[in-house]
Amino acid sequence: MSQDAVSQIIGRAVIDTEFRNLLFSNPDQALQGYDLSGDEVEALKNLKLEDLEDFSTKLDSRITKRAWRG
Repeated sequence: MSQDAVSQIIGRAVIDTEFRNLLFSNPDQALQGYDLSGDEVEALKNLKLEDLEDFSTKLDSRITKRAWRG
């Protein structure tokens, strides 16, 4: 199910600095191998770093603290 893939991508982008950088610099490469619909790909390509940062602040700080220090 592609919704699971979207959740995996968002989660990975929050905790994995290298993946996050790749997602914003080369989304086509970052999204390779995930089962996504065209709409999901477009939504992820249009994701803004600020949106991801806002989402991460809602998570437990133990999960995200180290990841955002990069």
